[in-house]
Amino acid sequence: MNVLSLKKSQRGLSVVELMIALVLGLILMTGIIQVFLTSRLTYATNEAMGRLQENGRFALDFISRNARNAGYIDPINLANLPDPLPRSNCSDICLGDDTGTNTDRITFAMQPVLQDGNRYSCSGDLVTTANAVIYNSFYVENGSLWCNWGEVGQPKKTAKEIVSGIDSLRVLYGVSASTNSSSASQYVPASRVSDWSLVRSVRIAVLANSVEKISPAPAGGLNYYLLDAPPVNQGNDGLARQIFSTTIQLKNI
Repeated sequence: MNVLSLKKSQRGLSVVELMIALVLGLILMTGIIQVFLTSRLTYATNEAMGRLQENGRFALDFISRNARNAGYIDPINLANLPDPLPRSNCSDICLGDDTGTNTDRITFAMQPVLQDGNRYSCSGDLVTTANAVIYNSFYVENGSLWCNWGEVGQPKKTAKEIVSGIDSLRVLYGVSASTNSSSASQYVPASRVSDWSLVRSVRIAVLANSVEKISPAPAGGLNYYLLDAPPVNQGNDGLARQIFSTTIQLKNI
């Protein structure tokens, strides 16, 4: 075989070689795409679970902060001590048990603590009346935690959404066995508190969700039990959920 014929025999690729190369390329691309989709799915799921954790923690933090300040008033105004857990003079948003909407309502009365020379409500509104005692009321509606507030004895302000991704709020009140005790002997809903002067703490639970659907979807039709309330079932909506709870001692009683 001469040199010319050898060069001619090695020009380009045969059809078989091209097909093999295409198949190998497709296999390689399929693997790369699969890795990319898996990574993207993992990232989306982790982000949704992170959002779930944030929703639950933020909701409890907002309520807990108000619970710790409930009944507070500046020392110069001690003659006008507010009831930490008001059942009157709080418009129509005083604390109360579930009214068929998967949520209790908890309301705290206090003089807001000064922050940079100003006082603010639970919704972030500026309290303009000097030495005003206000009530901050929390409840769940349309999948979010909301806040209503107002000055004691005055009409409520417009409610504001403060945390999204909250399905339910439940509250129990820690009742002591006697007036001399500073600890709770039992936890009961508001409707079973016979003497509010014996309430020493509050136990709060929220059911938070991821807002965005996750994949693979979590098991549907699960029952979530918040404290002593009937189970909450959100069906098969593809959202991840988790219960968050805490107990706060009332300091200003």
